[in-house]
Amino acid sequence: MNVELEKGPGPGSSLALGFGTAVAMWAAAYVCRFPGVEAPGSLALAILLLLLVAGGRLAARHTGSGAWAGAKTGLIASFINLLILGSVIASPEPNRFGPSAPAWIVGSLLLGACLGGIGGASRRTRETSPPPDWNGVLALVLVAATFLLVVAGGIVTGARAGLAVVDWPNSFGYNMFLYPLAKMSGDIYYEHSHRLLGTLVGLATLVLSIRIFRRESRAWLKRFAAVALLLVIAQGFLGGMRVTGKPTLSTSPEEMAPSLLLALVHGVIAQLFFGMTVALAAFLSARWTESSAPVAKRGAGTDRSLSISLFLLLVAQIATGAVQRHFAGGLHLHLGLAVVVLAVGAVSGARAWGLYADVPAVRRTGLLLIALLGVQIVLGFAALVAVNLSPEAGPASAADIAVTTAHQAVGAALLAHAVLLFLWLRRLVAPAGA
Repeated sequence: MNVELEKGPGPGSSLALGFGTAVAMWAAAYVCRFPGVEAPGSLALAILLLLLVAGGRLAARHTGSGAWAGAKTGLIASFINLLILGSVIASPEPNRFGPSAPAWIVGSLLLGACLGGIGGASRRTRETSPPPDWNGVLALVLVAATFLLVVAGGIVTGARAGLAVVDWPNSFGYNMFLYPLAKMSGDIYYEHSHRLLGTLVGLATLVLSIRIFRRESRAWLKRFAAVALLLVIAQGFLGGMRVTGKPTLSTSPEEMAPSLLLALVHGVIAQLFFGMTVALAAFLSARWTESSAPVAKRGAGTDRSLSISLFLLLVAQIATGAVQRHFAGGLHLHLGLAVVVLAVGAVSGARAWGLYADVPAVRRTGLLLIALLGVQIVLGFAALVAVNLSPEAGPASAADIAVTTAHQAVGAALLAHAVLLFLWLRRLVAPAGA
């Protein structure tokens, strides 16, 4: 397979590790600021600074370039973090920075570079294992960021906070990136942080797509990346139209026409996009690009058909779950379809686990699929109880939000493993006699 890989130090390593560090920092900040957690500011800041040091150390470990690699990683992470720095330094007056904004921006970039350099200086030598392909690492970072976004979106729906911010693309008249952190609390925090995480995923998708177009020789992969980029752009627009119902810069709730149908479509597309990021990570992995010819296996054609069926069933199951969450309808269809998903998933996972002992990727994916199905059964019963006990109006309880969001997140993980199972069955094995 003619594929150009970028290994070792270079722009690809800095981008991948910088984005990875930023995603870790955003995840930590999201948890630290989460209602009910609300960690002290000093603790949250210490965690974020330590993550910059850790990112620099990781860069030195995998590139062998010491402090220089760490400094570049910290600088890129800090540059990405400018997307949320505006919320910290914004003036109380809408769409304006405070007078010290330039110092904050320059200082944050320098601090990120310095802390990353300190981390890199503490680890100068590279391990003996071969360095990864950095486009593949960036794809894995995108998977992690998208999963975090899916979880945050599930929390928005579970908390019934989808309309907590009344306008879009602004937030209560503020530029979205300049909405003051002090105003983000409760439902507003759930919804606004979800919007910010969406920009992080969009930026990561854009950068990965550019990298693929510049360095990949596989035309079909370039087309796939282009579709993913267009989908994430459309998804952002759908999220905004779900709130306003039409393009407008008004901040008046009376002028908005919120759409539950668009909320449903937005939720389903989020899961499909997550599956696409998992596919991108598989296509860019060493297992895909460096594996030899597929191994001939009896029954491989049957397993491919099962994996496709499982994927389609899971998409339908996710759609019926979205109908239940947004319209409180279709529960019996959702439960009936769950039985079919369980049967097909159990058979598909068991066959992958038991018949492909010499193909570790297929075997491991089958085992994880079975484990996730078991977890989802438990969460499904818990979510059913939560739905039946939860009042139709008013705020949802923390337990209800946790259970329904976990149920949705594991559903996304199941979809991702169905995608992986199909891809590995296509790449690593072939029907005997084909």
